[in-house]
Amino acid sequence: MLEGGEVTTGFMEDRRRALLALLLVGAAPTVSTLLSYSAGDGAVSQFIFIFTKLWLLCVPLYWLLKIDGGTLSWSKPEQGGYAMSIGLGLAMSLVMLVAWFLLGDSIDPKLLSDALEPVGLLNPTVYLTATIYWILINSLLEEYVFRWFLVTKSETLVGGGNPAIVLSALIFVAHHTVALAIFGFPWWANLLSSIALFVGGAIFSWLYVRYRSVWIPYIAHAICDVAVFGVGATILF
Repeated sequence: MLEGGEVTTGFMEDRRRALLALLLVGAAPTVSTLLSYSAGDGAVSQFIFIFTKLWLLCVPLYWLLKIDGGTLSWSKPEQGGYAMSIGLGLAMSLVMLVAWFLLGDSIDPKLLSDALEPVGLLNPTVYLTATIYWILINSLLEEYVFRWFLVTKSETLVGGGNPAIVLSALIFVAHHTVALAIFGFPWWANLLSSIALFVGGAIFSWLYVRYRSVWIPYIAHAICDVAVFGVGATILF
């Protein structure tokens, strides 16, 4: 039988590990964004991008198997949630499209083209390829990282439910805010975008907490990305 002090020590150790996990994984996209910007265009920036993706894939996997002693899972949706995910994804996409219709003329399209030109995304074929990658692979990786791994670690650190949802959403929005600032978006546009990303991240986290499968928030995330890249295409081409 465990004494009270042993239980408390174990609880604090779990929280310390959760905090370390949040720092190692949650901060990686923001650090990567800053380093890539500092490195400029070229091989170094590409290396940072690839290294970060491998880091985000491998560190949570190592943590699960070696530190938590868990087992691999395909995160099968066993509690449903498909209709909820599709509905929320469509609703968020509609809000984004309406916002763009109302505010889009206030943003200089050259900001976007100047940011994307160095990486070749002004080429329609490259843009389409990048769109497919982001929707099918990158969005799923983000759900794996920001919903499964960071939500569960946030639950250990700050408690389940809303605290974990808010913390994971804040971590999710951080690197997006930094990236928009680097791209030169006006402060008000960055603020509005960051608020929208926070709400979207919170919804994705809520879907994971509710249904305990990365595939459910991924569906909503992918639908939103279709809208985002569709708007981007109308601006660039």
